[in-house]
Amino acid sequence: MGASGTFFFVVGPSGAGKDSLMDGARAALDDNYVFARRVITRPDGAAGEAHEAVSEAEFARRQRSGEFLVTWDAHDLRYGLPRSLMSELKRGRNVVANGSRAVIAELAVRLPRFVVVLVTAPQDVLTRRIAARGRESGDEVARRVTRTGAALPPDVTCITVANDSTLEVGRARFIKALRQGTRVSGDGAPASRTNLMAKLRGEPLDEAAYVAVLQDALAGGYTEAELTEFLVATTRSLDDEEVVALARARTAFTPRIEWDEPIVVDKHSIGGVPGSRITLIVVPIVAAYGLAMPKTSSRAITSAAGTADAMETVARVDLAHEDVRRCVAQARACIAWNGRLNHSVVDDVMNAITRPLGLDSRRWSVASILSKKYTAGATHVVVDLPYGAQTKLATRTDAEALGTMFESVGKGLGLHVRALVTDGSHPIGRGIGPALEVRDVRQVLANDPCAPADLREKALRFAGEIIAFDPRVGTPGEGLRIAASLLNEGKAEAAFDRIAAAQGKRLDPVAPGAHTCVVSATLHGHVVAFDGLRISGVARAAGAPRDAGAGIDLLCTIGDKVVQGQPLYRIHAGSEAALAAAAALVRAGGACSDAVRIDPD
Repeated sequence: MGASGTFFFVVGPSGAGKDSLMDGARAALDDNYVFARRVITRPDGAAGEAHEAVSEAEFARRQRSGEFLVTWDAHDLRYGLPRSLMSELKRGRNVVANGSRAVIAELAVRLPRFVVVLVTAPQDVLTRRIAARGRESGDEVARRVTRTGAALPPDVTCITVANDSTLEVGRARFIKALRQGTRVSGDGAPASRTNLMAKLRGEPLDEAAYVAVLQDALAGGYTEAELTEFLVATTRSLDDEEVVALARARTAFTPRIEWDEPIVVDKHSIGGVPGSRITLIVVPIVAAYGLAMPKTSSRAITSAAGTADAMETVARVDLAHEDVRRCVAQARACIAWNGRLNHSVVDDVMNAITRPLGLDSRRWSVASILSKKYTAGATHVVVDLPYGAQTKLATRTDAEALGTMFESVGKGLGLHVRALVTDGSHPIGRGIGPALEVRDVRQVLANDPCAPADLREKALRFAGEIIAFDPRVGTPGEGLRIAASLLNEGKAEAAFDRIAAAQGKRLDPVAPGAHTCVVSATLHGHVVAFDGLRISGVARAAGAPRDAGAGIDLLCTIGDKVVQGQPLYRIHAGSEAALAAAAALVRAGGACSDAVRIDPD
């Protein structure tokens, strides 16, 4: 059987476009590919594919005489593939047929070279395509879209084709999958191995190739060592076009959320700056203006607080998709935890490898971040790129280069992305820790004279940029003016309260920890810098973010003149034991002088 051709069995949900892709491939491919004509107990001339129509009696006769390779029942009809297809395989020709997942296992044991081609598309695309046929009602369409097919056998080679773009793009991906599938060894190796090996050699991959590798990785087709080699190679050679291809490939694994909105805005920060909780100010300003902003945010991993940790001190953040839609309908926005909403199975596999190895590919991160924004339904995104010695971006030049990449990849995904470079050399605001950061946010929203000026200024800048996405506004300067007006008039504060109420407002908002101690200056001089890593370390030692009331309250700013014994920051904790642990860290590591750097007079 060494000369045997490959049998391609095409499956996928209703509306995925299998017939259209096969028709396009039939016209484009040479005689080495044979497209099977199915035998169906459906009248000749009926809507659907060109098939051989037979009666129930004739179908049964052929089945008894062994004329079928395989048969199955669906939609009150009987389907069969003729056994004569085996002779085409023996002549070395490749056979392409579509059918039911239920017979995959049966075919796999009968055929020497067997590849499943899974055609997929997001649920919203499936819904539109099925509805356009006019054959089913709204409820029937919904049932078809949500119907889950039988799981694919784990030992069967499968190539996934994402048919979520134009017909021309889908056909090109499908044809490439067929050509790729003919190179599968038949020994159970993943169909995408040729793509993986190309990347190990430093060659660029296109979208379909990345989809294939990621699909096989998720299916467990590669060992951890193979995936590690792949990720290391990707961090070394990922050109601009490939970042777009990778981002688009990632979108194939999560259906996109569709909003009945002309503009859906979002914001992302690379992070690394203590405090800087501007999202909790930006979102209500934008909501008060009227743009839809379903914001999903992360929890802290190594910092003292994440946006979701901070918002959770005043409202519920573990929202489901239906909760997010309700919040946007009621309050125009939400600030939810992304762990429940933007979960990525691709990241589950990849992060398990990259984090222990310390692999950090900015280009891979851009693809990951923007693919999530795309699948969340965003149309316009602002990205915060802070730079500084202790951030992820050491210099302004680094930040500007990454900003260009974000905007370019966003364009490739059909998103409007605006990247803003910001100063990340010092904390923004005074509070470091969930409750303390929200205290600062509340002061800004209330126009309190004691509110941190830097937090207010940065939040207004980002809100202005987002509002300027509205074509009626036009310029960021006009957006800034509108944002400041909404904040000054109290409309942003009212919007924040509406958002919290829609999400589920806490009856007992978390307050800063009651156990405190002050760290004071040990010499006279001027405050010239903050060590964000040490500040976050002390806050975490005090219990943040697990204890939402724990953290640090900065009592000085850069440029302040201080004298020996003057308070520099206050540690908040939820218990005497946690406070003692943080204070011990200060004493042991000299965190007083290192966390707040003072140049002596």
